[in-house]
Amino acid sequence: MQVTEVRLTRGTSEDSCLAYGSITFDGDFVVCGIRVLESKDGKKFVGYPSRKNQSGEYKNICFPMKPALREDIEVRVLAEYEKLE
Repeated sequence: MQVTEVRLTRGTSEDSCLAYGSITFDGDFVVCGIRVLESKDGKKFVGYPSRKNQSGEYKNICFPMKPALREDIEVRVLAEYEKLE
């Protein structure tokens, strides 16, 4: 699987999310709900779609299984975020 498109929108100043959007794989499969977030130490990272379970914990709905795909997603999404700044 290859990331073929990333679409992001800047988050609002009241939002903890720096940007949100979608990624497309191989021009055929879209995942909505991708977020760019910032850790407490200032490092930006990609958050995946999640939902709150009955015990109040947030669990990812979808995420990459292979490290190479995770890295590809992170590089592409953060590069697109840099274009927004």
